[in-house]
Amino acid sequence: MILNIDHVGIAVRKLSDRLPFWSEALGMEVSGVETVDSEGVKVAFLAAGGSRVELLEPIAGDGPVARFLDKRGEGIHHLTLAVRDLSGVLARLRERNVDVLGSGPRTGAGGSAVAFVHPRAAGGVLVELVESAAAADTLAGDITPGSPILAYLRDPQEKLWGVLRRLDAAGAVLEGIDLGSFDDWVSQVERNEESVVGPSVLFVPMIRVEKILLDRSSGELPSLSDRFTRRTGRSIRDVLG
Repeated sequence: MILNIDHVGIAVRKLSDRLPFWSEALGMEVSGVETVDSEGVKVAFLAAGGSRVELLEPIAGDGPVARFLDKRGEGIHHLTLAVRDLSGVLARLRERNVDVLGSGPRTGAGGSAVAFVHPRAAGGVLVELVESAAAADTLAGDITPGSPILAYLRDPQEKLWGVLRRLDAAGAVLEGIDLGSFDDWVSQVERNEESVVGPSVLFVPMIRVEKILLDRSSGELPSLSDRFTRRTGRSIRDVLG
């Protein structure tokens, strides 16, 4: 039911005052800044391994974050859990008489579907639930360790090709290369040259994953793995193990 901890939300009075600590002192990468009108906040996300930190600055004086700051001051505002089927989880909670805020899912940061559970259900912790379609679709597929894959990423946008090493709710480990460098790498292998560009072992947190596809042929169009074999006379497994 629960895929992973998506992020921890922290209420701040001004992003400009608090971002330097997280992004400069701690060296965390800012993966996005946006305004969420439905919640009356401007938010900044910072990558933290397989999860994120979300800083929330109120832009509406009567919004929930503004009220939180007036009552408690700056600090942790909520914990967000990624789920596969938000409507199903909410139905389960209501069956158990857990108080869900609002009438149902609404639009949150990044256009995702979110819902909040009343703090009294979790001993004073505001729990946000976010539907993670990318994680659910990927984990439900037939992609297994050792499969050649194409990974489409966001924040920033990237396309990777590689061999999957591990896949779980936190993210994917692959031995891969940027798709734009694939042909250059194949040429190096073809000519038995020392690698200037080549696959590296990478961890990609699930929050960055838009989709992961098997690298396989489509009609007369060969897969990248097949193209590699045709040009080099070697299989991907021979080269990457």
